[in-house]
Amino acid sequence: MTVSASLRSRAARTGPASLTALVLAGMALWGAPAAQAAPGDSGDIKIHKAGTSFNDSRDETKVCRFNLAASNFETVPLVNWTVTAQPKTPSMPTLTGGITMVGGRGHTSDYSLPKGLYQLTWTFPGGVPKQKVFRVDCAISDDKDSTPRGAVGAGGGGMPGAENGDSSDMMAPVLVLGAAGAAGLILVRRARHRTHGAA
Repeated sequence: MTVSASLRSRAARTGPASLTALVLAGMALWGAPAAQAAPGDSGDIKIHKAGTSFNDSRDETKVCRFNLAASNFETVPLVNWTVTAQPKTPSMPTLTGGITMVGGRGHTSDYSLPKGLYQLTWTFPGGVPKQKVFRVDCAISDDKDSTPRGAVGAGGGGMPGAENGDSSDMMAPVLVLGAAGAAGLILVRRARHRTHGAA
């Protein structure tokens, strides 16, 4: 097959131009300053149930009385926060305040709010505002748990919770068995595939 002279000359012209453009783009990226986060941007505010240690790493999504525990805010001296009802309703209260940081950590006192869904938003000068949602529910236990109390009547016994028809206790073993069966099937098919000469 013959290649015409015009195709060869076009390739000769575009090759060096493409290479030059690639080198210039690489130099521009190499010389560009890396984007850096503001000090404290990796900070987080955890929602804790009242009485939880401020150093606890858990973040509760359902609380009654609660406090806010801030950590990893580096050199930031103060973080401002707001808790608002979701959806925003004029009849629901709004909490606002600031957490004074010592060594990038700080906390609030305990708060209580009416039952509902709330959004926590926090920010500091130079930082990106962040948010998370949590629920306040102070429902008092109405003693519907299935743990036995007192003696079991004649003919009683059995599994706690079975009378409620609760099948969620059986779901985990069924899922594990299903996953094990699927894995076994895959292994058998792979082994059969290999014995017939395929890689």
